[in-house]
Amino acid sequence: MAGRRTTKRLSKRGGGKNKTIQKSKKVYPKKRSIPNIKFCMISYAGNKEFAKLTQKTLKKEWGYSSTIYWGYKIDRDKYTHTNVIFEGIKDKMLSSMVKHNGPIYYIEDDIRFLEDPLKIPRKDVVWSVYRNGNLGNQERKGVVPIGLKPNKKPHDVITGSQAIYFSTKAVKSLKKHMLGRKRSIQIDSYFSEFIRQNPQLTFQQMVPSMGYEETHESLIDKNRDLQK
Repeated sequence: MAGRRTTKRLSKRGGGKNKTIQKSKKVYPKKRSIPNIKFCMISYAGNKEFAKLTQKTLKKEWGYSSTIYWGYKIDRDKYTHTNVIFEGIKDKMLSSMVKHNGPIYYIEDDIRFLEDPLKIPRKDVVWSVYRNGNLGNQERKGVVPIGLKPNKKPHDVITGSQAIYFSTKAVKSLKKHMLGRKRSIQIDSYFSEFIRQNPQLTFQQMVPSMGYEETHESLIDKNRDLQK
């Protein structure tokens, strides 16, 4: 967390006597400390300007640095709205997540937090920012958050994967699970599946969501990103 700093300036007010004027630097809100945490953002080269803005906003508002990983652009051939983020994470981000050997905060390039991203419980996986839905209760007792209705079966998924925290243990499980999946799917459906199929990992969905999607034009779903 950044501390308060002062710089000295000389002034000739008050009969020519020198006075010290204090200029404060931004002081970030008090944050929970998670050792060795790394924020990893997935984007693509065509959205570079917006991704950089999101990166700067996270640093300015909350004091957290992040690394951007440049995935793929939808070409409606090899990469579609269904698989583009999954493939980008698997090919461009996953190995760095594991190599980091510490907790990872996965974020998407349109994320805007409304509160400190690390103000979360000590769980292996914390889904902090999303649009709607939950995982239902068929796999884990008590995971249905109060006030959230699950999506209609068989779609027990959380919609929107703007921000998810993974412990070091969860990252290792994610690598094994993701590389073992034969077919890529929409990323929020995939993360929901990963959590359901790994009951050894503790999990919590934050209610309400701790942020939202900043409005922008998206190649994945233009209509979706017009909603906050």
